[in-house]
Amino acid sequence: MEAIVLGAGPCGLTAAWELAKRGVNVTVVEKDDVVGGLCKTVRHGDYRFDLGGHRFISKDEELVEQVKTLMGNSLLRRSRKSCIRFKDRQFDYPINIPNILSQSSARDCFRFATGYLASAAGFYHSKAPKSSFEAWVDKSFGRPLNEYFFKPYTEKLWGISAGELSDEWAGQRISLLNAKDAILKSLSITREKPRTYAVHYLYPKHGIGQIFTAMADDIKRMGGKIITGFKPVEFKISESKIEGVVIENETGEGKILTASKFLSTIPINELVKLLDPGSEEILGYRSLRFLNITLNGLTNLSDNTWMYTPEADIIMTRIQEPKRRSPLSAPEGKTSVMLEIPCLYMDKTWTMPDGELLDIVLADLKTLGLDLRPHVDEVFSSYAQNAYPILKLGSAGHVKSLRKKVARFTNIATAGRQGLFKYIFMDTAMLMGRQWARNILGESARRVTIDTIHSEAKLLESESMV
Repeated sequence: MEAIVLGAGPCGLTAAWELAKRGVNVTVVEKDDVVGGLCKTVRHGDYRFDLGGHRFISKDEELVEQVKTLMGNSLLRRSRKSCIRFKDRQFDYPINIPNILSQSSARDCFRFATGYLASAAGFYHSKAPKSSFEAWVDKSFGRPLNEYFFKPYTEKLWGISAGELSDEWAGQRISLLNAKDAILKSLSITREKPRTYAVHYLYPKHGIGQIFTAMADDIKRMGGKIITGFKPVEFKISESKIEGVVIENETGEGKILTASKFLSTIPINELVKLLDPGSEEILGYRSLRFLNITLNGLTNLSDNTWMYTPEADIIMTRIQEPKRRSPLSAPEGKTSVMLEIPCLYMDKTWTMPDGELLDIVLADLKTLGLDLRPHVDEVFSSYAQNAYPILKLGSAGHVKSLRKKVARFTNIATAGRQGLFKYIFMDTAMLMGRQWARNILGESARRVTIDTIHSEAKLLESESMV
């Protein structure tokens, strides 16, 4: 058997790693110059910056042990602490009701409490479509809390109305004890542990991307191939089978690769365009620009792993200090900051010069009580074009249509965040890749459909383990 994997992110590399361990001749093709996908780490001198706030946590014991074995003593056990900087105040995150009420006016306390309790009793009101994200939050936590916290942040991040977003991902991502659970707990009726995000996690000394560079090195050690700087431009097709793929780099240099099995983790709309050139673009992705700043004269920015900034007139959605994850992310005695800025590919925010964006960011930080201008040393940007699948109402039908087009071919599968157009965690993507490999090897007692992995509508990180 020979296999080709398109995309060297968590899903693709884990699939190739699993195959290489079994002696399969596997080749991974990645359009970037480095591996890791959305989980790569960018090095800038003695500083390291991830593409966002990644941590390794999983409830899958086997995956945890596999990564521990791969990384050896390069994994750190860390604790997270995060907050929301909003309206001149700092709130705990995960959100908890006593903390919100202690910092709110009497009027807001009354609104939040009555809305929260009404949602527990089933008396909630939402003007949004029933299956929208906005309606889900109204139902779960009450409309006043939604309008104060959830809706502003969500619309800022995704760039569309919360009423246009599907609710399919909400239960896996929002960490807050819902109203019904809170009341039952206060009455000692439930023995279950409250839902919340995992506090502890594993993190590589040199950034989250170290997991995937180590994985790529192990694949090559076992005889697999990793081709970077190339992307697929055409498939060689015979009836219902794919016989090969043509790949090219930026200079137009091309190669033809052949295999009997294919896994694609590239955006599903891009895959379908290669399989069926007449297909239209019907899915959209939200992009992220990361403004990375090295700082002089500061040892620490705060004790938070990251800070959320929901206000619409603040350009970034999260403020992160990389050394909170690993002290080796910055030189001793120094620190850095990374600002996550949502945008669309090639829009004004994506293309703005670093200096111009820096001025905006520094002004916004100052309004939040963080005056960093005197400490700025160097600044540069990194980018994620397809960071978040924009899960609009009705997008599930479009994805189903695209997957039917892929399913016409018997020897290719699509998986991962981009491949399935799902807003999934890193470990879920890794488990999808591992399962695909085991499916084609016939190792599973029963064939597991890739897209059913962690598809339950509940908070997954509450079950994470390290």
